[in-house]
Amino acid sequence: MTYIDISRVVIAQDAVMRLAIEVIDSNGLKIAVVVTDEGKLSGIITDGDIRRALLSGHGLDTPVQEFMRQNPRSAMLGTEKSILLGRLRHEQILHLPIVDEAGILRDLAYLPAFEQLSYQENQVIIMAGGLGTRLRPLTENVPKPLISVGGRPLIDIIVDNLVAQGLSDITLCVNYLGHMLEDHLGDGSKFGARFTFVREKERMGTAGALSLLPQAPSKSFFVMNGDILTTVDFQAMLDFHKSSSVVATMAVNNHSYEVPFGVVEVSGRYLTKLTEKPKCNFLVNAGIYLLEPQVLEYVPNRQFFDMTNLFEYLIERQLPAAVFPVREPWLDVGRHEDLIRANDSFGDGDPSKQAPKWP
Repeated sequence: MTYIDISRVVIAQDAVMRLAIEVIDSNGLKIAVVVTDEGKLSGIITDGDIRRALLSGHGLDTPVQEFMRQNPRSAMLGTEKSILLGRLRHEQILHLPIVDEAGILRDLAYLPAFEQLSYQENQVIIMAGGLGTRLRPLTENVPKPLISVGGRPLIDIIVDNLVAQGLSDITLCVNYLGHMLEDHLGDGSKFGARFTFVREKERMGTAGALSLLPQAPSKSFFVMNGDILTTVDFQAMLDFHKSSSVVATMAVNNHSYEVPFGVVEVSGRYLTKLTEKPKCNFLVNAGIYLLEPQVLEYVPNRQFFDMTNLFEYLIERQLPAAVFPVREPWLDVGRHEDLIRANDSFGDGDPSKQAPKWP
């Protein structure tokens, strides 16, 4: 019995990261399998491996052999499906390459395809109560999430992307002109979602409204700002979060800044080095978070509290938190120039122009 067409996942040993990303994004199986010229299993690359490589400073032209997982676990051709499923569950892995006696890759066992897993129980909380000050006068009479991007309200694009990824349990924290958002969105049925609204009576920052939730989530839950346009893979973020064994994960984006002058380094009065217009790379907060329910106990009740305050609190108490690099298109629609870019890119069905530029 053949489970998948392995040509969808296979790449050669001399491939580079860019090709691995293309294969992972196109096959829907969240993996690329590296084989030798003879077709023997050499290594595997998952979305998490890609993101960890990016965080380590690897670029898109890095050979896959530098960051792939070598000698991966595998199963023999002919192994019964029930045994494969048992191994996937017991070993807590999504993929299990299947090889013959010569080590040639013949098939791939993929856990979600075996048991039709659903991740819809992971709640998403959207912080949509901001004043949108930087977008005035557009936000004088309408809340920022209802601003039009490519002819559609910003919040509609955000919700459609969440629902398309199986995330339909959505809570919106509203304040400024929140009644307009509630009237527009309704109960969520027209989006294929279920909406709950949390009403802030005063500004509570990007995390304070979590103390107002009518019921704490029972599973890992997402929190995101209501002005973020992205095609980030939320399931990949959930997998990354779980594999990191942390209580919180922050999505981060790569931001580059070119110093417009020659930078001088000195020792005392002497010139030691001159670098002409160097480019500096930073990891910046992307406004998307994944939290464990226990984190809510650190959010003060009904007080202004930002998500950065929460992560600083976790760091101070040595509670593990991870960063998840966003390699998909991402844009914070906070300023007029951002809105123009959003209309040019996300509005015309081609968001790839806003993909982060990793080294």
